[in-house]
Amino acid sequence: MNGYWFLFRRVSRALWFLPALFCLSAVLVVALAYLSAAFFPEELEESAIPITVSADALRNILGIVASSMLTVAVFALSTLVNLLTSAAQTGSPRAVPLFSGNRAARTTISVFIGAFLFSIIGIIGLSSGIYTLGGRLILFIATLLVVFAVVWALIRWVREISVVGRVVEMTSRLEDATRQALDRLGRDGLYGCSEGEGSPIGHEVAAGSVGFVQHFDPHALQDIAEEKGLVIHVRVRPGDYVDHTTTIAVVVGEADEAVLKAIRGDFIIGEERTFDSDPGFGFLVLADVARRALSPGVNDPSTANHVLTVQTRLLTNWALKEKEEERKDPPYPRIRFAPVSPERLLDEAFRPISYEAATAAPDVQEALLRGLTSLARVAPDAFERAAATLAKDFMARAGSEGSHEPDIVALRKLAAGLTEGTWHNHQNEPEHQSQ
Repeated sequence: MNGYWFLFRRVSRALWFLPALFCLSAVLVVALAYLSAAFFPEELEESAIPITVSADALRNILGIVASSMLTVAVFALSTLVNLLTSAAQTGSPRAVPLFSGNRAARTTISVFIGAFLFSIIGIIGLSSGIYTLGGRLILFIATLLVVFAVVWALIRWVREISVVGRVVEMTSRLEDATRQALDRLGRDGLYGCSEGEGSPIGHEVAAGSVGFVQHFDPHALQDIAEEKGLVIHVRVRPGDYVDHTTTIAVVVGEADEAVLKAIRGDFIIGEERTFDSDPGFGFLVLADVARRALSPGVNDPSTANHVLTVQTRLLTNWALKEKEEERKDPPYPRIRFAPVSPERLLDEAFRPISYEAATAAPDVQEALLRGLTSLARVAPDAFERAAATLAKDFMARAGSEGSHEPDIVALRKLAAGLTEGTWHNHQNEPEHQSQ
């Protein structure tokens, strides 16, 4: 994803962006109605058109729209704020941008505000008498379109408020955001770059600020590398924490300070992690939803089980995609990147939940081990060893928490079958060696 496109996506998801765009469109439509005199003959009379378009009739219609839309827009905004607060309390505050940046909510509120501004400007123009009969005709047609848009927006808003704030809707949007980030990562975990390991020697590019890597632009980096004959080794990935001295890239080849500064500018570092290029953040937020559901104040184990199913589905679908590591011509051959390991993704998805699951109801514990078993069985090359290690750690934590002994026995049986006995065999290795 291009860095400028990444920034545009962030701005376009802001709650103010679409309302501002709709307001600008309303101004342009009213201006077009004023400038429309050139498209109609000067002698055009009202009897020549099939409908009556009087200034008073238009003023009444626009007055109704203006008075109602201001109230509806304020009501819609206050309702959205209450729903977002509820979503933050029942799920995770970090998932709120997926609702506030949702296109349906932004479009609906934009229609209300845009219709209000359109009506106000139209009334001002009619009161000042700047519209000819042709202009009033265009303004009338535009008014009808605005009314239809408002009706459509109201229906859409009713549907939107019926789902915003529900935990299932939150996990669904988190799943979509995480899936898109996994698609950008690619099955090989390289973001389209060439694989590069080791410790290259060259010019080091420091982050220069404190925060999280939100995005890096491999396309822009490839252009710089081709132009200057360089090879750029990216040392961080989206989601990594950096400070002023953290090396974010190593440049192999002749590069002056201006080139190094340009390379630094292709990394976006912010105060918090984002969903766009960071699948690990999506997994962590999903885990936050499950952990909150398992807290004593909420006590909702079914939500935790649902999140574990979502995590398992995301990882298995990603692991089953065709791997691209054998591709001879990656999109960015001069950009070297250490692949994001499947083990790290699994750890980000399941380990946070395992802390609370160790003392949770048996069905949650079984759901966690069931998810690990599915990952190890479906994609053994990617997840078998990591799933076995996490299962061993989880069983040790669950046993130390003093759970009911029959429940622990059942969990041990389930864990022993993980990856066709892999975890069980690893656990018994020291005994064989001592014999």
